[in-house]
Amino acid sequence: MFILYASCAALAFAFGTFFTKGVTLRISIFRAIGPLFLLNGLFAIPFIGSGPTWKVITGPVPYLHLIAALASGVVAYVLFSMVAKSTASVSSVAPAMAPAVVLLLSPVFLSTDITLTQIFLVLFLMAITLYPLRNSISGLNSSKTIAFMIIAALGNGAVTIIAKLLANEDVGMPETFIVRQLIAGLAFTILFPPIGLKFRDFYELVRRSFFMAIGWMTSITAIQKGSPLVVQTFLATIPITVILIETVAYRKRPDRAVVISAVLTACGIAALTLTV
Repeated sequence: MFILYASCAALAFAFGTFFTKGVTLRISIFRAIGPLFLLNGLFAIPFIGSGPTWKVITGPVPYLHLIAALASGVVAYVLFSMVAKSTASVSSVAPAMAPAVVLLLSPVFLSTDITLTQIFLVLFLMAITLYPLRNSISGLNSSKTIAFMIIAALGNGAVTIIAKLLANEDVGMPETFIVRQLIAGLAFTILFPPIGLKFRDFYELVRRSFFMAIGWMTSITAIQKGSPLVVQTFLATIPITVILIETVAYRKRPDRAVVISAVLTACGIAALTLTV
């Protein structure tokens, strides 16, 4: 069943990532992030009564929520910066590498084993995925581009690990998602007040948040019910899906480097999963 949730998450994230470009074209990117986080949480309100009793101030749970919100905020900052200077498909490759990060962090946080072969495959995967995209973001040199993508991958992987740790503490999907979005949303709203937003801008914000909220809720549910690595493997197909959406929407060929990286990411993550 968790595979179905993971598949829905991948599709929803792909559309949400595609619509991120529309947000960056109309609205100051950093002023949009706070409202987007809060809107994401708003879509989860119908599910607020489902799942176990909330444990916001129990044991390690509040610290996990804070770390998840911080990681989500950093990822949002990096991804919006990349989308504003490139395409949605370029920015989607970095989070798709999260399974590699999950595999590396799992022995520390989830008490799983990792082999030298898997470590080599992770490093090789990141190298062959990032190299074709090193010059794909306007205004950023290759070093900054690669650094941004590594940060996004690390952040996404950390959020996945924390979702599983929260599940181990019997924290349900609504709390895991809503608390993270609320903390990150309030922080960005304070740091970058959404001054100047017009009513018509909310269409772009709501449309993007709708798909991202579905993606996050279904991915969290999938992670809680199954393997974080397998779930992230499904999410590794997001760049390919975004490329297809952009090709249909813009009616032009995608950049060859993006296609190569997207395909290598999906194939590499699939191969990595087979070693588990």
